[in-house]
Amino acid sequence: MIRHIDNIILLLLVFFISCGMPPKDKALSILRDGVKDKSEVIQVNAAKSMIEIGDKQGYEVIYNILQNGGNDAKVSALGALYSLKERVYSPVIAKLCNDSEPLVRTEAYHLISLSSDTGYYKILIQGTNDRIARIRRYAYQGLANFKDIQNITRGLRDIDPLVRISAAKSIGLSGRIEAKDFIKKEMDPKNPNVEIWVQAVLALGELKDTSSIQYIKDLLTDTPWDLKIAAAEALLMLKDNAGVEVLKSGLQSPDPFVRVKVVEIMERYPLPEFYDLLKEACKDEYINVSIGAINALLKYQKKENVKLFESLLKAPNPLVRIASAGAYLRSL
Repeated sequence: MIRHIDNIILLLLVFFISCGMPPKDKALSILRDGVKDKSEVIQVNAAKSMIEIGDKQGYEVIYNILQNGGNDAKVSALGALYSLKERVYSPVIAKLCNDSEPLVRTEAYHLISLSSDTGYYKILIQGTNDRIARIRRYAYQGLANFKDIQNITRGLRDIDPLVRISAAKSIGLSGRIEAKDFIKKEMDPKNPNVEIWVQAVLALGELKDTSSIQYIKDLLTDTPWDLKIAAAEALLMLKDNAGVEVLKSGLQSPDPFVRVKVVEIMERYPLPEFYDLLKEACKDEYINVSIGAINALLKYQKKENVKLFESLLKAPNPLVRIASAGAYLRSL
């Protein structure tokens, strides 16, 4: 009798193993295993997905890494909080704004640029004098939340044109219409610098400068990919879809960095025209494209994507599995 029961138990075990774990349990297991992984970057990604499904334990993982992790992991954790739009003051984040590692310090300033918490105000002022230009850019962006025109205006005299553009944009966001003209002056047609033009075009888009629409449309052709993509995004900010075909073409570019930039824009602007392309991009061999496409598809809130996310729970890359697990659970 006992032997018969043992045989039944064995058969049941074989049955459940052959059938596999239910997809919801599988997705949860991927995230729970992820936060225990030996790779801190994998831990961060799993923790972020846990937060997105409502499990606040993910914050414990991220803040532990911010206090005890390596520099690459700290940058990843700060990036995760930025993606989550974390705006609450944290002494841990404040401390990292003084970190000796420039990459960590830069990402910390990127994060606090979202916040209007007065606890960060003096740190932002301090950041306008940092030797790293990108930190100065983020500092002036953050000061826009306080409408501190007096301190932001100093940025218009910065040695770096990208910092000047950032300061001008912040002034524009504070209601000063002359900021648009200042930004346009940085776009020198005789000596075009792609990075400067990209940031200037995006700034004009953020400032809703409709007078620049035709000028921006002209940048969709016969320009480098970075500028085409920026022009297309700026037009979307201005409620103009003239750049949609450029973005669709970019997602099929052989250059993975072009595809990554495009898929990030598609996540911010989930237009119907992008939907089928994003479904294909979920299987992209470049993992950042695949992850971006998974996150973008979530914005469409279509139940038919549940099966796609479920199939990707078996993806060979752990970061893709984590993104798929989070997307699957958020789609239920």
